[in-house]
Amino acid sequence: MILTIPTIYLENGKSKFSISGLPGFEKLNSLFMDNPIELAKLFREENNKSILIQIDDSMTSLETVIQIQNSLDIPIQVLTYSKNINLLESISKSTISRVYLPIENINGFPSSIPIIRLSAISNYDISKYSRIMLDFENTVLKNIGLVSDTKISIMNSNCNTPDLIKINTINTNIDSVYLGKEYYEIHYAGQLLCRIAEKAQFAI
Repeated sequence: MILTIPTIYLENGKSKFSISGLPGFEKLNSLFMDNPIELAKLFREENNKSILIQIDDSMTSLETVIQIQNSLDIPIQVLTYSKNINLLESISKSTISRVYLPIENINGFPSSIPIIRLSAISNYDISKYSRIMLDFENTVLKNIGLVSDTKISIMNSNCNTPDLIKINTINTNIDSVYLGKEYYEIHYAGQLLCRIAEKAQFAI
């Protein structure tokens, strides 16, 4: 069964995106804009089992991640493209459950999980890793006949509910899909009901 995990994007400790959807949800959107801790709590209320947080170079973003981690009862994961050694060392010393780094940046941080671009997958022997993050580079989900003992997570795939169902039927080791900014809208079964419930909960 595929696990879907939402992503929060932080810049200088603030969320780049907030939830949106149908007309009438604007106040709900505003409520969570630039408030990543409350946004993370909202995603938890939507019964997500984990959250991925993509951060920039700033220590402020990492501090926000720690605050989110201390506020929730689910694993918090981190992804960063930063080459800031101080930041990466601080992440490695934290209790964050899972850390994703570009495969080019992973030297010195062997406990991290490599991010590999789909277009470059043939350049690497993925069997060396117990898990990889496969970056679909915003392409559609098709023709991914990857057979390996390596567990595969995917990100940046333009997938919808039928695509998620399809992943369960193809011969790969994909077991988790990290949903990006599309998760903030109304693309997946059940999300509209969640948004309606949230609107009622916050009396908006």
